[in-house]
Amino acid sequence: MVSAFLGGNIEKARVLYFKMLPLVKAMFIETNPAPIKAAMKMLGMIEPDLRLPMCGVSKASEEAIRLALSEYGLL
Repeated sequence: MVSAFLGGNIEKARVLYFKMLPLVKAMFIETNPAPIKAAMKMLGMIEPDLRLPMCGVSKASEEAIRLALSEYGLL
């Protein structure tokens, strides 16, 4: 997206931005970094264990994150 914009292809950058926007919003659905950790767990990048004071995201947020990852083509 940034490369497209800096290269003068504003329309391509705009398309990429709006494609990525639901994923970005999902990463801030709850207090950060919990959504990022949830997404990384879903992608198999980290173990599901969390240490206090961090706690996991709600079931509703987990489903929103899963949907955003799926729609973006990551799951």
